[in-house]
Amino acid sequence: MIDTFEIALIAGHSAVHLLGAELEEDIRFKGNYCKVTDPLGQSGVRAINITRLNNSEKYRIAIETNPTELLEGAASIELFHCSQENVEALQKVLNETLESIHPYFSLTNGKWILSRIDYAKQFYTPHVELYTTLESKGPIPYRYEGLQKSGSTYKTCNSSRINAYNKGNQLSKTNRTAALKEKANGLYRFEYQCLKPKYLLKKYKIDHSEWFGLFKEDIALAVLKAHHERHIKVGDYYTYDEAAKLIMGMKKQRRTKEKVLEVLRFIEVSGSFFNALQAIKNDAESVPKPYRGANSKVSFDILKDKFNEFIREHLCKSGINPILLPGDSDTPFLPNTSAKLFTV
Repeated sequence: MIDTFEIALIAGHSAVHLLGAELEEDIRFKGNYCKVTDPLGQSGVRAINITRLNNSEKYRIAIETNPTELLEGAASIELFHCSQENVEALQKVLNETLESIHPYFSLTNGKWILSRIDYAKQFYTPHVELYTTLESKGPIPYRYEGLQKSGSTYKTCNSSRINAYNKGNQLSKTNRTAALKEKANGLYRFEYQCLKPKYLLKKYKIDHSEWFGLFKEDIALAVLKAHHERHIKVGDYYTYDEAAKLIMGMKKQRRTKEKVLEVLRFIEVSGSFFNALQAIKNDAESVPKPYRGANSKVSFDILKDKFNEFIREHLCKSGINPILLPGDSDTPFLPNTSAKLFTV
């Protein structure tokens, strides 16, 4: 349920000097930042990131950790399971690892904070490439920016990132072992990267000093489900012909059914949900008549809300994703990834 996490410590220059001496590393800053990759020469501790804080003599020392690799002592694509036993084992091993650098960095000093946590779930599928292609065409929620990355759905804002991707494709571009790359083939992963865990600590009423409280399965599942629905949308994937059969068989007025099919075609021709909204914003000729007339931000916002509500009411509630499978797809139907991620 957890891929990686990061803990941070605010300290003076003496702590940075001590860290460099113990690691036998020459801490050199580029601007106000220094990254030490594989600092301990062991699996689990991916990097130590040191930032010189603006208008201060303090530094932020952040340690990026993969909990599964730390516990197993080897590279892995498995996610950390948030059982009480695993969390207790992780606390012990992490503290021993930090103290092996120097006792100053012990978890017991109470100064470490959780600065990032990446919740994730994954499953194997022969359709991993198709899923990542379809989901990359989905909506981009308010305040998020969608970045075009091959083989993934990557959206980011100031406080978090979403990444739904082909793990095998990602590892193929690294220097990981051939065995690990082979094991990752066909592996789909949905990941929510929380860059400001203070929000989650407050939401779940966990004291900042007790940040291991976020290492719980029910919290991870709740967070992942909420963001999956927001970024991917509910509903299974169909070709246009299959979607049309379902829609025409619904207990709706014929004119409404025709409007639903028109919206589906419009999104398909636009290439993505985002592009469809851009077409509405630009009042393009391809836009269905009910959503024409955007000539200001106010009018666009009204039309966008109307468009989104129509999709929720007539597609998502009927179990149809607004993104269509390609017409030449070898399958006319593909279940939403939520079925594999969150259904036992």
